[in-house]
Amino acid sequence: MRSFIEKLSSTLSTVNILIVDDRPENLIALEAILDSPNYRLFRAHSGEEALRYVLTTDFAIILLDVQMPGMNGFETAQLIKMRERSKYVPIIFITAISQAAEHVKYGYSVGAVDYIFKPFHPETLKLKIEAFVQMYLYQEQIKLQHEVMRVIGEASNDTVVTVNDQGLIQTVTSNAVTMFGFPQDKLIGMSVDKLVPMLSTKMEAAANSKASVIETSALRYGSIPFPVDIQTGRAIIMGQTIYVCSIRDVTEREIQRDERFRQMFDATPSIMALRSMHDHRYVNVNEGFLTAVGRPLEDVINQTVDILHYIIDSDDSGKPASDLDRWSPVRNVRIRYMTHTGELRDGVMSSVVTQIQGESCLLTVVTDISERILLEREMVRLDRLNLTGEMAAGIVHELRNPMTTIRGFLQLSKNKPSNEYNDIMIEELDRVHDIVTEFLAVGASAPVSQQHKQLNTVIETLFPLIQSKAITGNHELVLELSECPTFDMNEKELRQLILNLVLNGLDAMRGGGTLTIRTYTEGQQVVLAVKDQGTGIPAEFLDKIGTPFFSTKSNGTGLGLSVCYGIAARHNAIIKVQTGDQGTTFFVLFNLA
Repeated sequence: MRSFIEKLSSTLSTVNILIVDDRPENLIALEAILDSPNYRLFRAHSGEEALRYVLTTDFAIILLDVQMPGMNGFETAQLIKMRERSKYVPIIFITAISQAAEHVKYGYSVGAVDYIFKPFHPETLKLKIEAFVQMYLYQEQIKLQHEVMRVIGEASNDTVVTVNDQGLIQTVTSNAVTMFGFPQDKLIGMSVDKLVPMLSTKMEAAANSKASVIETSALRYGSIPFPVDIQTGRAIIMGQTIYVCSIRDVTEREIQRDERFRQMFDATPSIMALRSMHDHRYVNVNEGFLTAVGRPLEDVINQTVDILHYIIDSDDSGKPASDLDRWSPVRNVRIRYMTHTGELRDGVMSSVVTQIQGESCLLTVVTDISERILLEREMVRLDRLNLTGEMAAGIVHELRNPMTTIRGFLQLSKNKPSNEYNDIMIEELDRVHDIVTEFLAVGASAPVSQQHKQLNTVIETLFPLIQSKAITGNHELVLELSECPTFDMNEKELRQLILNLVLNGLDAMRGGGTLTIRTYTEGQQVVLAVKDQGTGIPAEFLDKIGTPFFSTKSNGTGLGLSVCYGIAARHNAIIKVQTGDQGTTFFVLFNLA
């Protein structure tokens, strides 16, 4: 824009000057003094000829002789000033007649800007002419820029407003009448906040960030809101700060955006509600909401009381439900809501504050997960039944051996009673008891209550028990506990998991050794590692780890690790095994995401 104006201004570098004198020698003398490539000189020998030039040509300055035959200089100047196009052209009188104050005063009264008396000094005249020409060029450049801005303002749909640092409007383009409904002259001196509320407080920050666009609402006729985009720049003119604001009406864009939003709003199967942040009234709801509450749309819109009733369980951070503000944005909060039939269903709720036609609203989306939860429970039940079936088949085999032994010794005891036989039978019966106990532990329903706790706290609580077991077997126990975030856990189950892994590790080291328990954080996971210094697990057995009744121990049932895998699954964790000649490490990775 600036370079464009500079190119246009360059066309004004040659200016027109009119010299009027009835004596040819005076005209020649003036032309010699003012000879310059920047001046285009026109000569007139009378007032009448000067007027003809003024009708067809724009002049930067007119040098006018006072004493001429016919129409004198004063009369000529009066006629020039009567014409709108030439009334502001500066006129310098050049005269050799009386220098009396009354004479000079009359010359100024008819439109002169200066008086030069003959004989004059050529350099003085030349400097005066240069000064007036420079003023003329400045004025023309300002007029040109003003005209360019006027054309841009008329050609653009945006309203351009200049505002001082007090927030008062200095200039405004003509299309403001259409945009704001006020006459253009009424806007000058008005606070810009009456057009765009609070704009005066935002201009400075917006001007410092040149790429930013202020998305807000303006007022048509002082009361009707409509959406606008505003870009702001800042300039310093004569020491005063001026803000230039380009205001664009984006009503059509917002209508299209709202239409796309409405289509998605109506089409989604989730429960959606849009409520005003100001007075909590329902602005809009979708079909899923109406189905859940069993009411028509007209009975819901503009209501300010809660129509869909729900109970907040907790959010992702574990924040208590009582601390949650229902009018603040939330993400993936588990809730239970009641339908119009009295059915209590499960859902996940998210909400966000958005602008709808200039009004702040809370958009709430509830996704029903009741079917998913039922499916998950059914899958757990079926998995338990499947596991129980597999274990039942194993129990038939495992119980047959001790029962056969007992039967044989009982037969022998008929003829040869012995305490030795009784001891063997008691041991075998104890073995049957242990198998049944572990079997019931695998098949039992898992408790659902969980608490937000530290894994290290659980390990430290078990440490005295584990240490005494290690000392009994001539083993050393090492804890390497790093700082770990808390997560939801069932402490009783985790104690069982840790004990099972530790006891397995101690049993794997027959001739002493060190058992190391480590905890640490890896990405979005808390890791529990139990490492022994045993002989390792053969590679062909790794795929069977955790299978009920598979064990590398001579008297093991395999149910302990099977219980561990079940506990890990209920805690959103996985178990990994790393084994070799130097020992085995069981990793339990708790996923926090």
